[in-house]
Amino acid sequence: MAEKSAKLSNSDDFEINDEVMKKINVYARKELTPDEVYAFPVILCDNDVDRDYERFSVKSLEILAEMFIGRTGIFDHNPKGENQTARIFDTEVKTDKNKKTANGEDYTYLLARAYMIKNQKTQDLISEIEAGIKKEVSISCKVDSEICSVCGADKRVRPCAHLKGRTYGKKVCHMILEHPSDAYEWSFVAIPAQPNAGVSKNFSELSDDQKLNSSKKKICKSNETLLNELADKDDLISMLYDELRRDVIAMKYLCDPLTVREDFEKIISELDCKKLLELKKTLFEKTQNRSLFTPQLWTKKDSKYSQSKQKEENNQFKLRK
Repeated sequence: MAEKSAKLSNSDDFEINDEVMKKINVYARKELTPDEVYAFPVILCDNDVDRDYERFSVKSLEILAEMFIGRTGIFDHNPKGENQTARIFDTEVKTDKNKKTANGEDYTYLLARAYMIKNQKTQDLISEIEAGIKKEVSISCKVDSEICSVCGADKRVRPCAHLKGRTYGKKVCHMILEHPSDAYEWSFVAIPAQPNAGVSKNFSELSDDQKLNSSKKKICKSNETLLNELADKDDLISMLYDELRRDVIAMKYLCDPLTVREDFEKIISELDCKKLLELKKTLFEKTQNRSLFTPQLWTKKDSKYSQSKQKEENNQFKLRK
């Protein structure tokens, strides 16, 4: 499950006309009038890299746009029926070509339009929305794939060695959230993980009992000890990865001295550890074949041709009786 913070939008305001009321009345048992409803825009999520080094792809935003139509708005992700406050009646994926994401793409976001009934219960909330006090919301959805931005591996299927937030070559590793399979709800929250359409998520398919047992095990270690252990492992993996890259670059120069360093570094920055090890092995074999210091009597023992040829030459020097 993914929980993502978002925000109400002022720049995407709209007029409550006949077309809007037609979409709203799809969810009402009686036909509502413009005077009875309060409607507002909200940015649910976008394709920018967040503080957790994750982002939605544009394709995922398009899928979520369909899924979030009709989803209810509540408070603090509390699923009680009494917390139902608003409902999304329309969605749209929009692109701002004048704004770029951290990944260099055009900024694209999922815009939703929601409505609530004007009554005594919602009067204070509407006032707070208009005053900018109630501004942040958080969505809850499910995605099935987390794609590494460096090597393209799906962390859910085949975890790679790249770590979120680490730089590989000129790329900062982050996860691309793909294949949304469900949209649950969206909530008004007091303190979202990110103030500006940011993302805060917690992927989980565990049962309540499994979550409880998992939490108990984590509590056994102090936060400080756990963080230190994770930091040490991250540093070690990063150091080994950098050393492997340097070895591959050095072997490439032995095989091909005219190699353009920047181009080759760009190529290997997209490789995971397994592929780098395979490349290192291939380059090592090439350097052995090109070495100027190959022993004079060195032969490939697995070559049947070489062995038969050697026997034929040796027979020429045998003494004949």
